[in-house]
Amino acid sequence: MNVDLLLHPADDPDRHRPDPRGRLSTVGHGAAFRAFARMAKRAGIRFMVIGGTYRDVAVRAASTRDIDVVLIDRQDLPEELMRTAGFERVLRSRHAWRYTAGHRQVDLEIAAVASSGMSTGPFSAAFRHAKIAVIEGVKVAVPRIEDYVILKLLAAASDRHRRARDLADVQYALESFPKQCGSTLSIAALRARLRDVYGTSGQQLKGLVALLRQVPRPHD
Repeated sequence: MNVDLLLHPADDPDRHRPDPRGRLSTVGHGAAFRAFARMAKRAGIRFMVIGGTYRDVAVRAASTRDIDVVLIDRQDLPEELMRTAGFERVLRSRHAWRYTAGHRQVDLEIAAVASSGMSTGPFSAAFRHAKIAVIEGVKVAVPRIEDYVILKLLAAASDRHRRARDLADVQYALESFPKQCGSTLSIAALRARLRDVYGTSGQQLKGLVALLRQVPRPHD
């Protein structure tokens, strides 16, 4: 796969260190996330945090455009409960909800839906192996770092326009967890996980591994 990619230069690991208390970096996101999490807990709605929100608290602290969640065993959120929690539907998308925190508007996006019990796709696989993290004082499901990397690789393979951004996120993850680069984040381990957990094979597996090999590793 001959693709030229300009990824970010390695930077000071302390500069973007995530908040150990799980605080979100973007103004307004903390209030919106707490409001959503409270509603979800009361309604018994399970979800997993992914995307930039996960990156912010686990990989590299940085502002994000919106809050990304995966719904588990359901297709949508209950409109009445969301409105009571302070959210309104975003007109342009039935999968987005907007929360106003002071003078800030924060969008919460249903990035995907997944199953807790069936092998229906990559987000279901990531959820079945998810761990618990504290974000804004709330215990929530998040992907393991190796599954975050795999989800980013899958996204990079499916959308050329976002590829450089997704692979930069892979690089951030490798830099943030250098000790795991010789174990769970090694090329061999990620290849095996793609095959055994995510069910990829053949040319798809080769293409994903080729993308992974293009990402600079710590001390390369």
